[in-house]
Amino acid sequence: MMNELSIVILLAIALFGVLLWILIPRNKSSKSPVTAYSPDLNEALPTAKHYGYFPQIRQALSLTDARYLVETAPSHVAKQALRERRAIARRFLEGLHEDFSNLSRLGRIIAALSPEVSSEQETERLVLSLKFQFLYALVLLRLSTGNLPLQQLEHLTGLVGRLATRMDEAMAQISALSTGQIPGRLRA
Repeated sequence: MMNELSIVILLAIALFGVLLWILIPRNKSSKSPVTAYSPDLNEALPTAKHYGYFPQIRQALSLTDARYLVETAPSHVAKQALRERRAIARRFLEGLHEDFSNLSRLGRIIAALSPEVSSEQETERLVLSLKFQFLYALVLLRLSTGNLPLQQLEHLTGLVGRLATRMDEAMAQISALSTGQIPGRLRA
């Protein structure tokens, strides 16, 4: 009985891993922004740039906006517009994934620069990554079925926004440490 349950759990984990591998977009560019020469350090560091567009996405995907479109536009125009909005939501979701990947990479860079990195911080980063990947797969699946999961998309955007804030704070700490203003360890 226990062996069968273990096998089922392992198969479910493997299936989930394959699903994530299929659904997560790959960065086809082999050019690493950190290793490429750049006179401006801010250009060389990975950043988040897509999550800031969420207010426009929320407006475009709102029920009131869709209702207005269905009531005022011809049927074929409304259907086409709603299809295009779902496509925009998918591209925004891909942008959020890129933001999260860039911020995770920045977190690893900061952790490498930090004199101390606690196992608690590493565990926190792993949990956040798993949470993001699971929610990302869920939102992508719902978008693929024609739904507009605005609440989950908002939650995903919030995760990226909070991570971006943490990375900004860590960069400010690095800057302060490099000028000798504050002692202590970094939190990435």
